Amino acid sequence: MSAGRRGRPACGRLGERLEILGLRVVLLAYWGTTSALARRSGKPHRDGGESVHPKR
Repeated sequence: MSAGRRGRPACGRLGERLEILGLRVVLLAYWGTTSALARRSGKPHRDGGESVHPKR
């Protein structure tokens, strides 16, 4: 028996890799969606706040 097949069968490792890849894809899609929605629905800042330009 080779060292690579000692713990789990090869299909188990492949399934685990696919699961991790799927999780990464889902998280990336969620992050991208929330980022895009935040940019679209965000109100422009008009409070003045601190600025490098002096107010007139």
